[in-house]
Amino acid sequence: MNIIPVPALSDNYIWLIEKENKILVVDPGESDLLLDIMAAKGYTLEAVLLTHWHPDHTGGVEKLVQHHPAPIYGPAETKIATNIVQGGETLSLLGETFRVMATPGHTEEHVAYLQGNDLFIGDTLFLSSCGRVFTGDYKSMFETLQKLKTLDDDVKIYSAHEYSLSNLEQSVKYLQNDATRKELERVRKLREEGKVTLPTTMGKEKQINPFLVIDTQDEFTRYRKERDRG
Repeated sequence: MNIIPVPALSDNYIWLIEKENKILVVDPGESDLLLDIMAAKGYTLEAVLLTHWHPDHTGGVEKLVQHHPAPIYGPAETKIATNIVQGGETLSLLGETFRVMATPGHTEEHVAYLQGNDLFIGDTLFLSSCGRVFTGDYKSMFETLQKLKTLDDDVKIYSAHEYSLSNLEQSVKYLQNDATRKELERVRKLREEGKVTLPTTMGKEKQINPFLVIDTQDEFTRYRKERDRG
């Protein structure tokens, strides 16, 4: 199974999961480049996976499935999912098992998809940060992050945005540890070369992500609001 990042919009990633020339598409915020790639590679679309309703994650779905009809998995909030998931489901796709996880906080019905050690997390968790709490439900987001911390350290995190450099520039001020400083150097070099910084891993995030280091809801809420103010 191959996992391919497709840069989209200003800083999004659409993730293609490919096996034997069949693909799953995760959070297609736009479609034109996807359609070009599919034509060039001869890919067959097996399904679309959506993590939440925001337009930069769903904007390309309609055109994509017009050209390549396929089921759309996602929470009800997306309004376009043909197969509603809310967490706890097991999907059989590409001959593999995908576990749907409820990850509310960024939006009320946000979900993630875990296949083996690969987690497609949308906007819940980023390299050295987490998603903004647009729901206002900081308790829910904190509990989601605590749940994610129970995953194995070698789980790879496929976030939907290239926010790594700006995140680390803020996180290094809070954590002030060697791991975060080294990761900042690594990411800065990759971005200077125009390269993708993802995936990250859960083990790494437990060292360099303040939102996973923080262990109280009050401190999480305070620091999330501080980061939101810039």
